[in-house]
Amino acid sequence: MTRRSFVAASALALAGCAGGGSSEPGATPAGNARGGSYPYDFITTLGPFDALVATPSETPGRVETLSYTCHAYAIEATDGVDGVMVDKAANVWLPGDYDPARSYSVLYLLHGTGGMQDYWLGEPVTGTDDYHGELTANLLDAMHDQGLFGDVIVVAPTYYSIPGGYSIDNTFLGSMAGGDPYADAWPQHFWRELRDDIIPLVERTYPVIADRDYRGFAGLSRGSVTVISSGMMHCTDLFAYFGCFSGAWSDFDAFKAALEGEFAGYPVRFWYNANGTKDFALENHEEFVAQALKEMPDRFKDGENYAWVCFPGGEHAYNAWALSLHNCLLAFFRS
Repeated sequence: MTRRSFVAASALALAGCAGGGSSEPGATPAGNARGGSYPYDFITTLGPFDALVATPSETPGRVETLSYTCHAYAIEATDGVDGVMVDKAANVWLPGDYDPARSYSVLYLLHGTGGMQDYWLGEPVTGTDDYHGELTANLLDAMHDQGLFGDVIVVAPTYYSIPGGYSIDNTFLGSMAGGDPYADAWPQHFWRELRDDIIPLVERTYPVIADRDYRGFAGLSRGSVTVISSGMMHCTDLFAYFGCFSGAWSDFDAFKAALEGEFAGYPVRFWYNANGTKDFALENHEEFVAQALKEMPDRFKDGENYAWVCFPGGEHAYNAWALSLHNCLLAFFRS
């Protein structure tokens, strides 16, 4: 993905990038991304969103914050320097009945352009309404209360690594205008932080199962790109479950070479993909996954280890992404 391609696709869709989006029905695209019959009760329309996130649980989970220091890998790789360090944080949702004597699967969940670790889980950020920690917690708590997933914790890190002294405008508009010279690098280099810093920290801190069949990685927009470019292309030995919400913008040839080469012996247990009929990211995402189904039939089979959901009227917005989080948790960690 390049900033230019992202800008070209998104320039006409700014109104749909920040808030809840529209539930107006639209025509489901007839591309080859498919959308078969799945053995899970996936939500495929936006209508259920409000009810799913509206009511706090009587037995809520809690959100904790992990702090750590790591290399600013994308900056080091782009600028050809070493030793650039940055202090970072990741937010962690623990279910209401969390018990350190039990063992847990873990879903790593990324934001999109301009977001941070607080986008999915955390406190609202002054000056923006595009952070949804309370709603995400309500959704996770409700699913947990209904027994819709097993023993799982959710970790929300950030792919941004901006040290003090760097002037970077990583907001959506700033990135479009060229204010973030590392915009294309964040998704390409986050894998090193996952391997060397985040996963080891989580596994030292919580009783999670240190096995790829108990790890999932999902994200939205540029976070979805990161799932493909860093997760699937560099860490399929660490993750068996992937979720891409609203976008691909990745090098398909490199993707295919990685999965059929270095990671040929690591099956993807499930790859969930979702978009919306009014989402500016629909076309590139649909083309990418359609090519994967066509050229990699031994790796991905619609209805078995692959899913495509296209929300009628769905925009580049939180309501569709929250429903995709719901759907991922229905399908992940079932092998």
